[in-house]
Amino acid sequence: MSFAVAVTLCFLQAQAAGLNPPESVDRDALAQQAKALAESPAPGPTASSRSVYEEQQFVKKFNYLMNTLREFADQYNRHAVDLKKVKALKKAWQDLEKTSGWLGLDEATGH
Repeated sequence: MSFAVAVTLCFLQAQAAGLNPPESVDRDALAQQAKALAESPAPGPTASSRSVYEEQQFVKKFNYLMNTLREFADQYNRHAVDLKKVKALKKAWQDLEKTSGWLGLDEATGH
């Protein structure tokens, strides 16, 4: 959690509890610190944020595959094969395969 968010949450919690900051606090100094904090470069992605992103991408691609498969199955059950649906299904499957690293699968060993 960034420092600015933590400070804001503490401030809001103090106000909710009926506490007021001391009047002697220099508001300009606080504003300058907040501005400097906002302008500082954001830290790079951490391993956990990257894994969360990869998981979200996997879920998104998996859901797309399932929707595409459902559409293909509906069409197929009407005894028709739509080539656009077949191509969309193939593309969805290939997109999902690209995220297999998130599952911990080793491409070389197949495990």
